[in-house]
Amino acid sequence: METYAAFVLFVIVMTGTPGMGNLSMMAIGQTTGFRSSLSFLAGTTAGAVLLNTMVALGLGGLFTANPQAAWFMKIGGMAYILYLGWKIIRMQLAAPGMEKPLSFRDGLFLHPTNPKSWTMAVVGFSQFANPEAPLPPQVVVFVLTFMFFQVSFHSLWGLMGMGIMQLLRSRSVRMGFNIVLVTVMVGATAYAMLI
Repeated sequence: METYAAFVLFVIVMTGTPGMGNLSMMAIGQTTGFRSSLSFLAGTTAGAVLLNTMVALGLGGLFTANPQAAWFMKIGGMAYILYLGWKIIRMQLAAPGMEKPLSFRDGLFLHPTNPKSWTMAVVGFSQFANPEAPLPPQVVVFVLTFMFFQVSFHSLWGLMGMGIMQLLRSRSVRMGFNIVLVTVMVGATAYAMLI
């Protein structure tokens, strides 16, 4: 239980702080409202569950052992974040009522292409896992704990975005806000590529 309590604290810090998923949810929430983000949220959840399961089953070792694979993943992640950022800006530029929210598929690839998600999964599982205990129950606890807090915090950030939408009535001010969010997303991914 001591190990699990420390792991939960780690997961709260990692999933609650600004990252690609939280910032995307805030951008959607402040552009088209929280309800429109639910499909994207379902996609991010499925992608995170897939990523965390793969890491717990050993795929994370591929990236720690192979710098070329890690670099390829970082380049792919940057390309995907640029694509997602462009979609967020286009959503804001659309005429009122014509915005096309981000889809399940857009969310599905967010965590598997995100260097921060890979890092927190690898670090989290390596600290939590007990090599002497059976693997399947540890994988289940690891994946479900991450999923619970990821869904909770992504939803909270989406709701905060909806509150911002109600607070900022000007479309140009909301556009500026989204540009800042996208810039932070791209900057954080670029930073993750360098470490």
